[in-house]
Amino acid sequence: MADASISPAISRALRVSAVHPAVRDVRVLGRLDDGSVWAELDVEQELPSTWRAAGVSPSGVRSIETVGIWFPEDFPQGAPRTFLREDFDRSHPHLLPVPRSLGLPPQPCVVQAYPAELIQARGFSGYLDQLADWLDKAAMLQLNNPQHGWEPVRRDHLDDEILMDPDEIRELAVPAGECFVLATHYLRFELGEGKRMMRVALDPASRVDLATAQCSEKAISEAVFRGRGIALVVSAPDADGLPTVIGTHAPEDVASVEDLHRRADLYRCSAALMAKLNHIALMLDNGQFPASPLPIVFLVRRPFALIGSSSSVEICPYLVHLQPGGGLLRGVGDVRLCGVRDDVSVNLLRRASGELVETDRPRWALLGCGSVGSKIAVHAARRGFGPTDVLDRAAMSPHNYARHALLPEPNVRGGAMGYKAEVLAHALSGFRQEPRVVIGSLEELCASPDERAELGGCRLVVNTTGSSLLREAVSFRAWETRPTFADAHLLGAGSVAYAAFEGPNGNPSLSDLAAESYRIFAKDASLRTKVFGAEAQAIDIGQGCGAVTFPMPDDRLGALAAGLSQTVCNRLRCEGEQEIGSLHVGHIMPDGLSQSWTKAEIEPRIVLRSDAIEVRISPRVDAEIRVAIAARPGVETGGVIVGRYSQIGEAFQVVDLMPAPPDSVFSAERFVLGVEGLRQSVRRLLEESGGSLYVLGTWHNHLVPSGASALDMATAARLALRQFFPVLMLIAHPEGYSFLAAELGGAVPAEAAEHVPR
Repeated sequence: MADASISPAISRALRVSAVHPAVRDVRVLGRLDDGSVWAELDVEQELPSTWRAAGVSPSGVRSIETVGIWFPEDFPQGAPRTFLREDFDRSHPHLLPVPRSLGLPPQPCVVQAYPAELIQARGFSGYLDQLADWLDKAAMLQLNNPQHGWEPVRRDHLDDEILMDPDEIRELAVPAGECFVLATHYLRFELGEGKRMMRVALDPASRVDLATAQCSEKAISEAVFRGRGIALVVSAPDADGLPTVIGTHAPEDVASVEDLHRRADLYRCSAALMAKLNHIALMLDNGQFPASPLPIVFLVRRPFALIGSSSSVEICPYLVHLQPGGGLLRGVGDVRLCGVRDDVSVNLLRRASGELVETDRPRWALLGCGSVGSKIAVHAARRGFGPTDVLDRAAMSPHNYARHALLPEPNVRGGAMGYKAEVLAHALSGFRQEPRVVIGSLEELCASPDERAELGGCRLVVNTTGSSLLREAVSFRAWETRPTFADAHLLGAGSVAYAAFEGPNGNPSLSDLAAESYRIFAKDASLRTKVFGAEAQAIDIGQGCGAVTFPMPDDRLGALAAGLSQTVCNRLRCEGEQEIGSLHVGHIMPDGLSQSWTKAEIEPRIVLRSDAIEVRISPRVDAEIRVAIAARPGVETGGVIVGRYSQIGEAFQVVDLMPAPPDSVFSAERFVLGVEGLRQSVRRLLEESGGSLYVLGTWHNHLVPSGASALDMATAARLALRQFFPVLMLIAHPEGYSFLAAELGGAVPAEAAEHVPR
């Protein structure tokens, strides 16, 4: 009959226990005045037959273990507590940290998270499953195993925090087992009622001589104090030329200096630690040392790597509050438990971001430290991929903070006055990724052979200025060792994000990629409205938001800049040189929140050169030309060439074609371009591309490999009269191309000296 004094939830848990396959008996020991209930469960283990006859495993786990369970009155909202027998071996891992001073039996760590959460999700039977599994693994000594990882000493309460770079601290586990004295900075928080909390930062590079150690403290408020002190970091010396491995798991029960001595003995580093502790105690009692916190960190080498780590060195930190006359020499004093908090480091940022920790930080340069550039840099730095070089010639202005990734200095009129590159570099140094700073324009830097060599060592140079002039200068400048350049900025009044990555040796170049992007935008009604519309024309096409006259809220810029940062980081993680270029375009959808991103792979250009002119042809256009020639065998055919002309590079960029009008003449002797509907087609091209693409000239084919004919030259000269930049006449033949260029008032250059085979 059910006991009416026991709550329905606890009664239900007891009934579930009675029918669980691993439970042999359930006994209610009593109900306490506070409504809680004590029960005992006999849990059977699946021991191997040789152990079952003895009734116990070599690890001391019995074939039937009696465990006590305490159910709180508010169960299942309150979690039950499980206790093993008093003489259960406490060296097993995954035991809760219960100080011996409390006189409680050992408690198994049944679940890493909160037991109440497990019970809520899987019922009390799920909790019993975990308990039975824990006892089975304890019997087989499988609570710690290499596949799962070594379970660090568990601490259910922490008094203080220690900030450190764990990878740097672990390097102090040297073969000699030295006890290092490190400088610390700390904050002491007085919480009232005699309670306090310490936050201590360790710097492995700041070694201290005890004789000259400087410890001090000053108040920064009534309850907060800032100070400098020291810490001890110690590990066991190697034995017989091999690292000392501590395979014994001890639950956390250190509460006094005497307990700390015993723990040092267990970790085989007592001699080195006591030498330093006794020295500190003498100085303390002689008045040579002020009251201060003393962190003591054991570096313990385990048999295999810790859970979630590639290192087998466990960091076990404690804190002793030094007080003159406190009895440290006699082993008297309380010890506080510390939690390890990783200091900011590249490895920490990568772990938190899900990146590979072991990956080297690639060298890359950020050109332009304004709103978009700063956001890309900070996003990348938070992933451990911050820029190694930052370049900008401009100074910060108050209006920059409307969209800049950095915050203005409080109580400083106008924010932080300084160069943008310097201000950004200072912020990145807080991520432990301080970059090289260069003040100046890229044009100035590229004029220097030394600076070209510096940038040539970068995997990527990302231009975020949005300057079309800079884009053209970079694309057509000769480099001894050319890095891969990228563009990353916003278009269309901040509604479109644009990223472009060059191919090998700048083919396709940033200029080629821009020309291809205009073709892509022109063919997409939504994109061309944004990029080439009236609002976007408030500044020149291709520029970003470098001017204050280009109003845009920070949240919209930040949303698109995050995508740009993602594309940059993805490119940085790619090993080896990419064989092609790529375009990445993102834009805000009509709801103002959603984004759409697309990627286009852009193949290297087919390049024709003469002494003065260069022609850069899209392979897609080349394919269309060859298809058109194949469609009219035995006769010459042709059409209209569409693209851009770079005045800085003196280069034609051919990205599209217009078909020959229907009144064109096709014959074996010549091709004559018709005019029917041509004017309307050209007008539509200019409208859809916002004038960014236009007619460059014409193309036609010769049936045999040859250069320009007299007719071609005359036609080119006539066409040159109709436009204010050179006209291109492209000649396709079975072995490649030749070309002819003419300009009003100028001589007709010689045809291309080289023919590019297909």
